[in-house]
Amino acid sequence: MNDICSLCDAVSIDGLACQEMFDEFLALEFSNPAYGKVHMLTVSCFMIQHLRYSDPALVWMQEKLSDVLENGVYPSEIRLQMTSDMDQAKRAWKIERQPGERELPHINWSITIADVYPHKDDPVSYCAWVEKWARATMEEMISQ
Repeated sequence: MNDICSLCDAVSIDGLACQEMFDEFLALEFSNPAYGKVHMLTVSCFMIQHLRYSDPALVWMQEKLSDVLENGVYPSEIRLQMTSDMDQAKRAWKIERQPGERELPHINWSITIADVYPHKDDPVSYCAWVEKWARATMEEMISQ
């Protein structure tokens, strides 16, 4: 029997929950540069769809997704910005969602981690699907 994620509505695959699929993606991305080039997109989509970003981090990440997907900014440039912007000592806000923050609306995501998972064995297909996931996530965030 397949379980459905209460946060993103993804259907589990082979008994794997979203976090387990995400962990597999991270292992691929850290061990193989062909996968690693979409790491920023993978993490942002997972964190957004699983309501893990604080409100300020969510706004920041939406801007960075737009920079990468619409303005051609390289994820490596975002990584440098992230190192500076996300430095705990330099900012007044936390990255992860905090108790007491507003409840986020439920979004019926058109693409979830479960849609990307079947493509994990081929880096070209995987990267294309992660980008597709990121574009859909950004568009659906904006439309809320």
